[in-house]
Amino acid sequence: MKLLILTEKKSQMDDFVTALGGKSGNFQGKFDYVLTHSYGHILQLKEPQEMVSEDKKTRYSSWRSLKYFPWDENDFSWAKRIVPGRSKTLKEIRDAAKDCDGIIIATDDDPSGEGDLLGWEIVNAIHWKKAVYRIRFEDQAPKSIIAAMKRMVNVTNQMEQGEYLEALARQRFDLLSMQLSRIAMIYAKKAGYKPKTMRIGRLKSAIVGLIFDRNTEIENYVKKPYFEVKFKDQNGNLFSRKFDPDKDQFRYSVRQQAKTDLADYVASSIVIDEKKLKQQTPPPLVDLGQIGILVGAKGYKDKEIIKTYQDMYQAQIVSYPRTEDTQVTLEQFNELLPLVDQIANVIGVDSKLLTRRKPRAKFITSQAAHGANRPGVKVPKSLEQLEKRFGKIGVEIYQVVAKSYLAMLAEDYVYEAQKAHLAKYPDFRASIQLPKAMNYKLIFDDRDLSEEDEATAHEFKDMAQPFVYEGANPKPGKPTKKFILNYLKKHNIGTGATRLQTLAEISSGKGSLAALIRGGYVLNYEGQVQAILSKGSMIASPKITKRLFDGMDRVKRKELDYQLIPQSMQTIVRHDMPIFENNATSLDKNATLQKLASKHQTKTINKKVVAGEKVTGDFNGEQISFNQTWGGHKFTKKEVADLLAGKKIRISYCSKKGTDKIVSGKLAKQTYKGRSFYGFKPEF
Repeated sequence: MKLLILTEKKSQMDDFVTALGGKSGNFQGKFDYVLTHSYGHILQLKEPQEMVSEDKKTRYSSWRSLKYFPWDENDFSWAKRIVPGRSKTLKEIRDAAKDCDGIIIATDDDPSGEGDLLGWEIVNAIHWKKAVYRIRFEDQAPKSIIAAMKRMVNVTNQMEQGEYLEALARQRFDLLSMQLSRIAMIYAKKAGYKPKTMRIGRLKSAIVGLIFDRNTEIENYVKKPYFEVKFKDQNGNLFSRKFDPDKDQFRYSVRQQAKTDLADYVASSIVIDEKKLKQQTPPPLVDLGQIGILVGAKGYKDKEIIKTYQDMYQAQIVSYPRTEDTQVTLEQFNELLPLVDQIANVIGVDSKLLTRRKPRAKFITSQAAHGANRPGVKVPKSLEQLEKRFGKIGVEIYQVVAKSYLAMLAEDYVYEAQKAHLAKYPDFRASIQLPKAMNYKLIFDDRDLSEEDEATAHEFKDMAQPFVYEGANPKPGKPTKKFILNYLKKHNIGTGATRLQTLAEISSGKGSLAALIRGGYVLNYEGQVQAILSKGSMIASPKITKRLFDGMDRVKRKELDYQLIPQSMQTIVRHDMPIFENNATSLDKNATLQKLASKHQTKTINKKVVAGEKVTGDFNGEQISFNQTWGGHKFTKKEVADLLAGKKIRISYCSKKGTDKIVSGKLAKQTYKGRSFYGFKPEF
């Protein structure tokens, strides 16, 4: 029997050549083989209008009429075309398979099933009628490849393969979500806006919504200070009372009231109520999203991190990047165990800290596709060698991955939890955590992944003195990478790799929707329009997004018909269209969008709609009308009212040189080429 081994790309085929001993040969006396490779996906779905009958082409090519939505997924043939420039590749694979008895799909075992889809679309494109097999390898080391070959499975009936069906469901759902982008674009244009792109989809819309909501909270934040009596000891430990706004009255809005209250208190000794030694186990191994948080904090962009990690994986320096596993198998643990001292030496960790060298239940699983992110079997000789090959970003990635892994071999962090109250005023209480043995935290400090700042604690000291404490309602934090990825992880939405990849797509490239500015994500013009239009929609709901991911997992486990995933798009569109329509009326009311629209009008606002817009009103007892735009700036309703009232306003406009300028002006009667008119008159 002769089998064709189909890998995803040439570098992967080269790894198989190394593992098997040649581009062709015999595998352990069981069968002959020959190797070939693809270049990733060499086929793609055709455009919607190309997959329907002639009488329906208008419906599926339209970007102007709302009457054509929602689409009917049953109208599609789901036909694919060869990616431009890849016809030769497909022919080479077809020719290589001619005298073979079967094909082995040997692509990456991506948790989304993407490798299965890639292989099957090629198998289908060459009209293969013989046996098909699947192998899944943990990494590209020779040992892993040979082990995977031994576990080869017959998958000739593709419609019985859960991984393939999951990827098929995802691919079709994502194409159908294109209609939501068209619908949003239509409503935006109707409202006088013309964004260059709309990128509405499963995870993208949820992330854009998170950024929008958090920035809206920041914009609407009004500080409300309060004052109350608290106590502080000589080490800065604070003693305070629990505050119930419905019952308690010791928190004041005026400082003087708190000062008056302060007169009733004097210094008090401290009574220790409890001392308990507690332990904290090392955190779970980091996923790619958390690696993105820690390495991104050093100034590196998400796409750089993803690409460099992939390159390091191919060199077997680190493990598979797109894993959804959070633990390792016993076999994987034992494979790395002889290397841990070497790894520790490279990154400057004291091997004496690595005392827990037997597997711990928290980190071990009986089954894993790739295992959690961890160092690879090829340990670099030094960080300097690593930097020469992968740059400084490679050093940062390796240190994060290695420290996270080595931390599980260290002892638990030990601290003493203490509780205390004031002798004279028992209602004033405090609790602290005093470090006793840092242990794993000397290797990997997981506080860097937390949104909350952990204050350094000191022993309770002597007397506590009363003072007036000033507090305020907490200001929302920026929508940082840490905030977004932690939110998605907490709600189990996507894998770490999917989260980081999607965030990278949103914030980079021509179709970007946001930018990372001073540590927080800020939506650009397109992102702001999309966020407003999709507010409250199903497609932008994190809960619905999670439900979709869960549904796809059920398809993989063959608990759900894959066709139900794309079918759900009709329900989503019917629900979201009136939401988009109603939200379109809010575009003019959003101050942030108006600033962005004014700044980028020459690029983004539909001039044909805006340029002819007039506003009317009473000006000095006369009913007049004037242009609502000047210099690329569209006057808001308040600005129009101020102009009609004779008030001076300040606006941002685009100069002839294309730069943004600020100018003041009033509404005035003017003359141009002998014609009188009312309009905004600037004061240059």
